[in-house]
Amino acid sequence: MPLRTGSLIGRDADLAHLTDAVGLHPAEGAEPGGVVVLSGDAGIGKSRLLGQLLADAAAAGWSTAVGHCVGQAGSSLAYLPFVELVGVLDAAHPEVVDRVMESHPSLRHLLPGRRSEGLADTPAPPAAPPAAPGRGAGPGGPTDPGQVAEAVHALLTACGGAQPTLVVVEDVHWADHSSRDLLTLLLTRGFGTAVGLVVSYRSDDLHRRHPLHDTLAVWARIAGLQHVDLAPLPTAAVHELVAGLEGAPDDIVTLEEITRRAEGNPFFAEELVASAAAGQSLTGGLSRVLRARVDQLDETTQRVLRVIALKGGQHLGHDLLSRVSGLPDEVLETAVAEAVERHVLEASWPPAYTFRHALLGEAVADTLLPGERLRLHRAYAAVLAERPDLGPASELARHAAAVGDLPTAVAASRAAGEAAMAVGGPQDALQHFERALDWLGEDDSDRDALTLRASAAAMVAGEPVRAIDLLRDRLDHPGTTQAAEVRADLLATLVIRARILDLPIDALALTDEAVALIGEVADERRVRVLVARLQALVDIGRYQDAAVVGTEVSMLAERLGLQRAQAEVRTILARVLEAQADLDAVEQHLRALAAELADDDPLRLRVLHQLAAIAHRRGDLPGALAQYDAGARAARRMHREWAPWGQECRLLGGLTAYELGDWDGATRRLDLGGASAPQPGRAIFTGALLSVSAGRGEPVDPALLAELREWWPVDGLCVVLTVMPGVDLLGQAGDVEGFLDLAEAAERSLDRAWGDYYAIVRIAALVTGQVASAWARLDPPLRRRALEVARRLGARAVAFAQTDHDIELQHRPVFERSARAELEETGREAWAWLTRLEAELVRLDWVAGSEPAPTAADLVEAWRTSVAAFDRYGHVFEAARSRARLAAAQHASGDEAAVRETVAAAREVAIRLGSTPLLAELDAVHPEAAGSSDTEAALTPREVEVLALVAQGLSNGQIGRQLFISTKTVSVHVSHLLAKLGAAGRTEAAAIARRRGLVP
Repeated sequence: MPLRTGSLIGRDADLAHLTDAVGLHPAEGAEPGGVVVLSGDAGIGKSRLLGQLLADAAAAGWSTAVGHCVGQAGSSLAYLPFVELVGVLDAAHPEVVDRVMESHPSLRHLLPGRRSEGLADTPAPPAAPPAAPGRGAGPGGPTDPGQVAEAVHALLTACGGAQPTLVVVEDVHWADHSSRDLLTLLLTRGFGTAVGLVVSYRSDDLHRRHPLHDTLAVWARIAGLQHVDLAPLPTAAVHELVAGLEGAPDDIVTLEEITRRAEGNPFFAEELVASAAAGQSLTGGLSRVLRARVDQLDETTQRVLRVIALKGGQHLGHDLLSRVSGLPDEVLETAVAEAVERHVLEASWPPAYTFRHALLGEAVADTLLPGERLRLHRAYAAVLAERPDLGPASELARHAAAVGDLPTAVAASRAAGEAAMAVGGPQDALQHFERALDWLGEDDSDRDALTLRASAAAMVAGEPVRAIDLLRDRLDHPGTTQAAEVRADLLATLVIRARILDLPIDALALTDEAVALIGEVADERRVRVLVARLQALVDIGRYQDAAVVGTEVSMLAERLGLQRAQAEVRTILARVLEAQADLDAVEQHLRALAAELADDDPLRLRVLHQLAAIAHRRGDLPGALAQYDAGARAARRMHREWAPWGQECRLLGGLTAYELGDWDGATRRLDLGGASAPQPGRAIFTGALLSVSAGRGEPVDPALLAELREWWPVDGLCVVLTVMPGVDLLGQAGDVEGFLDLAEAAERSLDRAWGDYYAIVRIAALVTGQVASAWARLDPPLRRRALEVARRLGARAVAFAQTDHDIELQHRPVFERSARAELEETGREAWAWLTRLEAELVRLDWVAGSEPAPTAADLVEAWRTSVAAFDRYGHVFEAARSRARLAAAQHASGDEAAVRETVAAAREVAIRLGSTPLLAELDAVHPEAAGSSDTEAALTPREVEVLALVAQGLSNGQIGRQLFISTKTVSVHVSHLLAKLGAAGRTEAAAIARRRGLVP
């Protein structure tokens, strides 16, 4: 007797929550649409709930579309659920799809039936060389993941504009990497039209290393994203559900046993009822119950089910099932009909089959004996090799590998990788390429080319560490068949890619080896090797040698007609001009190069980055910001915003906005929010954003600094962007030992990564400043340590500045007048921080009572110089902070009129920026002026948000969930609020806030 399921039971509240979240019945004045994530255990009722939601949406006049993720082999198919979903939308709104495809041609890659349309006259892209020289370069497939994501977002937005649209993506615990990234973008951006998006996943499948685990952490921080977690049904609901099932037991004992065993899971309850109706025992695990249902079917039907079970949860097409099973059509059709009638299989059109629930398929797969499993794998491999149109290459690879046919498995996995790259799925391509590498021996000559391809996929996927590790592994284990010229390619590629990070590598020695391996042959490979050598020479400052190599490789590239290689050489050689401190010549050189490059040439990103750096060195911060923003826009246009040069333009644009005092603009550029970003890129952006938190005095969980330090061995920039705000944050918290430890750890890390580095000047200035500020409250042992660290770092920084190559003062004393004038003109940032360090050292000597003691006049002069330097450079906050310390020096000299003027200028900036620490420092210098700014001016934007929720009576935990921050962080914010408002408790703080109009 077929099993019939009843109506939706016990889920009224969950359905209402989903309905509200997607805006199915919006309140008056509200817009339809919204995004929500639905989670719950297997069988808990997610699909049934979504089915009801879809039915309600259709009844309300909405268009609906569903995309399914599938397990095992399906997880390696890039954008699998979106291929299904876009196909449904194409059938429903072909005119919308046509319109969107005109502006977003990448949409074709998700429409296999249309993929060839309009492409006949499109030339194939040129083959990418194994090594794409340049920090921002990296070979990619014909379609960038960003293009696909933009196309899907545009399509859904357009569909929502034409008709309210509900889109559901089910079972994302099986989603491929590309689909997870695309979903992150959709959930983060939301939609400007009537689009509801629901994403579901099986929560009991997740574990710490599950691919979706980290993605969910990102989703948890997306503002406006709602999460519905389906809990088990209460006992009364299970009773109601069971009572409504055909064949439900009449006796109360069996009913209670089914309810107990089901544990609130509707699917389990249904299966247990079906088992009881068939006279099966309820003892044993659920898998035994599920298998018992299958055992009721005849042997031919069970054979068909075993074939489908090995597919791994995907829909299995009728033609493939027929060929693998080897059954006559009428026999196969009868068996399938039986399984569908007994609610074991579900059929779809075009003819394909899948298990009604994944647990059924898993239970059947578990019954396969080793020999039977091997025979089925062999049958699948034979059919797919003969008829590749019946399944993806990844399927052939899986089955061929299972039967030991490794040559076929390798070829199929490589084909699957290239297919993934073609539709913008580099992460999935990387998995395919690495799987193929697993099947190749060290002596297999194909391993070299496959390693280069895997490394290229890793770069496009935003995993530079993985890209470098792949190359290193092959170079360290070359086997016995590796050709010399191929090894040269591997070495050159490693040199170019390793410079993206700060991993230990002798780039020059590697290029020496590569040049020796290729001999005198004058071909494209020689160009690649010489470009790598040129970059290595420039990176270590051997500019004369670089000019010689640059001339050679430029002439060879011209002779071979390699125009892009010529442009890349010119870009690298711009650094040689820059080393001569002729910034006008460098700018002219770069602008001429930019004029020759195509708008979509990735090399343009590097040129824009370098033009911005020139403006920055001159102290033209608005000009630098304009160039960085232009680079970031170009990167987005090329869908390379997470490629190195595009990422750096966004990063440095954010830091430049911070220097200009546009902290909201800095936050917009630096806050990645829910965007998918690789490490160490995410850590670098997080560290950069801490500068705003430190400036505003916002509390930061110390654990965050520890998390960022995990990436210090990989990239020195992460060290710098952690230690700079970290010293201030820990200093503001009174943790002197903490910021001293952090600074010395950063010094050791940067010594290993960079050797000599200008960042030591700023580190020394910040540490010395925090030591001087904390001096009065330090005990003698800590004073001794703090004084020793500050003076040692200060002396080292001054000594370095005297011979720093980066600020063009080679072999000239820093205090020589002409050298100082040159530094002040061509390195205004360097000059400002050097004067700041000198002023902080004088201040430390003053508070510590050092001998000979500086005079008050010395103190005033040092801080006047620092103020002037930061004013000229344009760093708004540091100029104001220097003014606060100038005011303290003026107070020490007795010039109170000057104090008031200086404090007023600094206070205006502090209020505009919302800098609580700077306001506190100014109030300490000039107490009578402390009342001149209202308390609310000292509140940070985050504190204002927290205050409004406190006034609503929310607990710290509730506030944290609403603002997507930890309860501990909320507690710190509340403590700060109480202190600033002078309130004894939360109730009083709420009353003060309402009285002053800080909250409604």
